[in-house]
Amino acid sequence: MKKMLICLIILASNVINAQHCPYDFSNIIVLKVHNRESQNTIPNLKITLVKKKKDKVVNNKVYILTQNNRFPFLSDEYSVIIPSRLDIENYYLKIESFCEYGNNDWTFYGTKEIKLNEIDKFSLCGNYDSNDYYDSTFGERVYKPIEVILSKKSCEIN
Repeated sequence: MKKMLICLIILASNVINAQHCPYDFSNIIVLKVHNRESQNTIPNLKITLVKKKKDKVVNNKVYILTQNNRFPFLSDEYSVIIPSRLDIENYYLKIESFCEYGNNDWTFYGTKEIKLNEIDKFSLCGNYDSNDYYDSTFGERVYKPIEVILSKKSCEIN
């Protein structure tokens, strides 16, 4: 009886102390948007995950990519956390810019849509436990962000 009680206490303590990843069942999509002149990410873009069927937008939950770096493997990229069960085969990234004044000129980058595939999302648990894993021995990142190069355009003010 004592042995059974001790085993029960040890088992219960192991269950209580079990640690889980705070992002269980979550994936991340990472996007690097820049122009040909610079590798710096273009700020202030509106980037949303849009679901389409037969080229028509389906009303559903809206996922917005933001330019925050809550994870050590992100620098200035846009990212969004999505459920891992989300089938993104019918999803597109819609990238929109607005006319902004900078460098003595009004500029914008237009609107662009990028088709997503399952390989564009990365699991957040188990893969990124230490900072050493973010870089491979060849100096490249383990994950590859979706890279989009936009062309700068001029705005006409009415």
